[in-house]
Amino acid sequence: MISSVYDYYLSTYGNKEVSKYDSHKNSELKEVYSSMLKVNRHSPLYKFENLTSAQKYAIDIKETARSFRNVAASLTNADGSIAAFTKKQAQSSDENIADAVYLGNDEGSTGFELEVKSRAKGQVNTGIFMDGQQGIDSGSYSFDLAIGKYTYEFSFDVEEGKSGSDVQKQISNLINRSEIGLRASVVQNEEGQTAIQIRSEEIGMPENGQDEIFQIQNNDKSEAGNIVRKLGLDQVDTLPADAVFLVNGEEHTSDSNSVVIHNFRISLNGEGQENPVQISLKPDFDAMRENVTELIDAYNSMIDMAAAHKDDGTEGDRLLNEITRITARYKDGLDSAGFMVGDDGHISIEDAILIQSDRERTMREGLERLNSLKNALVKKAGDMSVDPMKYVNKKMIAYPNPVRNFTNPYISSIYSGMMFNGYI
Repeated sequence: MISSVYDYYLSTYGNKEVSKYDSHKNSELKEVYSSMLKVNRHSPLYKFENLTSAQKYAIDIKETARSFRNVAASLTNADGSIAAFTKKQAQSSDENIADAVYLGNDEGSTGFELEVKSRAKGQVNTGIFMDGQQGIDSGSYSFDLAIGKYTYEFSFDVEEGKSGSDVQKQISNLINRSEIGLRASVVQNEEGQTAIQIRSEEIGMPENGQDEIFQIQNNDKSEAGNIVRKLGLDQVDTLPADAVFLVNGEEHTSDSNSVVIHNFRISLNGEGQENPVQISLKPDFDAMRENVTELIDAYNSMIDMAAAHKDDGTEGDRLLNEITRITARYKDGLDSAGFMVGDDGHISIEDAILIQSDRERTMREGLERLNSLKNALVKKAGDMSVDPMKYVNKKMIAYPNPVRNFTNPYISSIYSGMMFNGYI
């Protein structure tokens, strides 16, 4: 039963990027643990009516709450003022070539012109394309694969009747399972022939000064046992290379496609030399709107998550009602600034009102209201993370012993407590 919830977590949330706000101090971790103890100290013993649904809902609650808190943290400064909503935002004239994130707070930053000649590349070896039914002699084979300071020996057996494509898949799986920084796959050409393709996860020129990131050599000196030559495993299709780009006409190189230039973090997405990309700061109003939109989108995701579980045997309506009741307290001030609160709890931006409030210098009041809502929702998201199981349908089995009970932090959320690895 527990494996299914891990599968759901990995398939739904496993590919999300880890935010810097997922790192916490020891004191913050201790505070989370103490909150769990406090919640669970007097928690009754429950039986969940739909365990699979409860597990998935708990994960959705915790991950959605975590995402909202991370966005809120990025828009919260030390003094708690609304200044974070007006923080500078970068813009790129062509995000297909490069996009940018502003890292600084220097009001004097004006941007720059960027020309990407080439992106950083890793090494790619593409073997010999062969007919899928072409056989490989049965027997034992081995080859050495050198990467960095280490050399690994790969050994495998080919059974009688195995086709070339079977052996290619066998070797690809062998390399992938080794987890040494290479990814292997079987690729197909236009004629339907297949070959092994091996890519390095590392990009850029190797630090050891070599031209290649990895090298493959056969162990068996005989022609019959030379599996490297038969499959072309040592054929280098693409050599590793550093990124080459111009900043205001001056050439630079990098072994990564993510670089920091003049307080901007730049992602090199493509190559284009005809029209240089202009990296600059957005006007204050546009930056404010983008920051506010990011927060509202995270809030609306919580509403969507609660609404999605409303009718599936959980108490999704309880969570939805709790969130919308918080938002209702700030509705008037938000609506007047252009942050329109709908009947279903969603918040949308009415640009005409937003622009008007900006012109009339009344925007600050709306942002103060939004900031207050953000702080209230951060507290609510923390409560959701600590005890998501209170929103799940359950039957009470027994009250805790009023005289003596154990303060086990996972009593009421035994299947969701594992998700706290996001705090580490």
